[in-house]
Amino acid sequence: MISKKQQAQTLLGLAILGGLMTTAPVQAGGFSTPTYGAPGWGRAFGGGSLFKNDPSSAYNNPAAMAFVDQSVVQQTVDYARVKIKYSGQAYDYTGNPVSNTAVLPDGSFDPSTATLNNNDGGQGGFTAWLPTGFLVIPIGDRFAFGLSQVVPQGMRTTWNENSKFRDFAVDTKIETVGLTGSLSFKVRDDFSIGGGLIVQRSQGFVSQNVDLFSAASVSPGLGNGAFPAGVGTALMRVKVDNISTGWFTGVVWKPTDRDSLGLNYHAKIKNKMTGKYSVRADALNNGLMTDDTIFGNGKTLVETAYPGLKLYPNGAHASTQLDIPATAALDWVHQFNDRWTLGVSAMWTQWSSFKDLTLKSQGSTIVAIPYNYKDAWMYSVGGDFKATDELTLRAGVAYDQTPTRNSTRDPRIPDGDRYFLSLGAGYDIKAVPGLTLDAAYSHQFVEKVNIKTQNVDRLGGGRLDGSAESSGDIVSLSATYKF
Repeated sequence: MISKKQQAQTLLGLAILGGLMTTAPVQAGGFSTPTYGAPGWGRAFGGGSLFKNDPSSAYNNPAAMAFVDQSVVQQTVDYARVKIKYSGQAYDYTGNPVSNTAVLPDGSFDPSTATLNNNDGGQGGFTAWLPTGFLVIPIGDRFAFGLSQVVPQGMRTTWNENSKFRDFAVDTKIETVGLTGSLSFKVRDDFSIGGGLIVQRSQGFVSQNVDLFSAASVSPGLGNGAFPAGVGTALMRVKVDNISTGWFTGVVWKPTDRDSLGLNYHAKIKNKMTGKYSVRADALNNGLMTDDTIFGNGKTLVETAYPGLKLYPNGAHASTQLDIPATAALDWVHQFNDRWTLGVSAMWTQWSSFKDLTLKSQGSTIVAIPYNYKDAWMYSVGGDFKATDELTLRAGVAYDQTPTRNSTRDPRIPDGDRYFLSLGAGYDIKAVPGLTLDAAYSHQFVEKVNIKTQNVDRLGGGRLDGSAESSGDIVSLSATYKF
């Protein structure tokens, strides 16, 4: 039975974690995000959560909590800066280069002030803050209980809505914020098992221009190529969210006094997100969605081009399926001596479950964008060096495969294989027994990737022919308190 002290510790942990619910993403491969404190970032995630008394085990591998020797809480704040640069050209459905637009304050388009530059690219990216929290409480000699607040999935890209590839992406934000509870049991002194549940809220926001004339020109309903491309603006914005649940589990085995082996699995989470879409359009494009006198058949241009589809500029219900992929990881930590400890990890993510992003409204498919992701691996190695009784230094490197494919990569997630190079340090504050402050810096080197994608017909049929270069910097700060 949990003692009154442990009950108080649990309530304190809930209060701490409850104050960390405003989040933003720190991107890894695809739209996943690492779930570690600053010590884990400093090791580039090598060894996972198997290092001694690591409270991030509450989510990453709950079995490791059984080897935590006293109650520990950790609060972390990460700062991320991601830069993306696109070089290349965008073409409309006729094959002509697309210009930058000149949009007036009322949302209308003035072609006389538009500029055409066949060589200019575009810049995107974001800056973000990400708070994370973990709490582990041992219960007797065999059990341990854990809580955490994590952001296991999240990404963001932002491009200028007047850029020449506005028909492919403007804003994209995907984020899941989860609260977890977990329990571990030490079966033997060298073997433990654990499991947990996560309740998470997923939020998504995407926007891009919809070239209605071009879409009509390549549609099955009209498809005669009679309409001009790139006329006016019709910015579609979609905002959806959902609350879903999932489970995770793990095992830890200590074959020697200096070695720990861990295996963990986080199950796929079904995630149907619902909300609303709207279209901010100039007068011309608004008429294409609402004027049913154009063809004399009682239908708008959109309905004529796509039978059964009707767009509502002022908004309507929207839904999309964005499942959270399953992951599995194998971790190993070896302590060479009192000063040196090394960790190695390999994590697999079942990205092949992410086939497309389909937006539906009132029984009709508005758009279905294919992605066809492939399964991916992340490999990492990192460790600790205890320089003094108070100071611990860390370093690590990780290689993270991208799940994206050349044939379907777009500016929303212009992802490539990446390397993490990380450095970190921790310092025990002797004036406050049990308190440790940690800091880490990680730089992401992302390979230059091709973006040679073509819009599906309902978005206008244009195409991109270029490349994207990305890089990222993350600073992580943690306060860990043992009590």
